[in-house]
Amino acid sequence: MSVEDYFRGLARHPSAAALFITDEADRVLLVRPTYKEGWEFPGGTVEDGETPWEAATREAVEELGLTLPLPVPVLLCADWMRPHAGRPGGFRVLFDGGVLDERGRAAIRLPPEELSEWRMVDAADADAFLPPARAHRLRACLSARRTGRTAYLQDGVPLTGNGPYG
Repeated sequence: MSVEDYFRGLARHPSAAALFITDEADRVLLVRPTYKEGWEFPGGTVEDGETPWEAATREAVEELGLTLPLPVPVLLCADWMRPHAGRPGGFRVLFDGGVLDERGRAAIRLPPEELSEWRMVDAADADAFLPPARAHRLRACLSARRTGRTAYLQDGVPLTGNGPYG
């Protein structure tokens, strides 16, 4: 087998990257897409040749109209999603987008063709806005900020630490 054949045979998994942005009360910024049901973290698909960090910060500009002062990427959560129900699976990653104060929130400008609204959501209310996998990511990100340890989830479920390494 040639190297080219080997590379052609490798699995392809799409990735999505988002910013985990809170306010001073640790409420989380969520956006409502116009093209599908539900709420999301601000972010999107990692494009060809783009890093997840580049995708997350690009999406912050495109979706929120904000250029945030984030010089160093801090990965809070990585979630490996298996393919299912006609969806390709892949990685979903959330970087720390910092704390957005009142002035920053007032500067948010949504692209009306893509997003209809935004809101700051308390973690206790996450289940009312997000499907279980995203709600787990939200709580994992809050924990990662507190502990300084990146969270790893599989299919939206935090690992319990019962494996051979803890």
